[in-house]
Amino acid sequence: MATSSITHNFVVSNPNSVKRFVTAIDEADRDRTPKQTLPGRQLTNPQEILALMSKRKKKHV
Repeated sequence: MATSSITHNFVVSNPNSVKRFVTAIDEADRDRTPKQTLPGRQLTNPQEILALMSKRKKKHV
């Protein structure tokens, strides 16, 4: 599993290796894909949630 490698401890003791490691982390942070913004809103009103869920039930029946 790809994520299991990030849970292991490792030691970077050589000063040049430390610089390369920090540079790599900074570069990875800059090259990160931005989060995709999806249209919509969060429902908190119980009546709105109930209305939405009742529409969902009608479609699937």
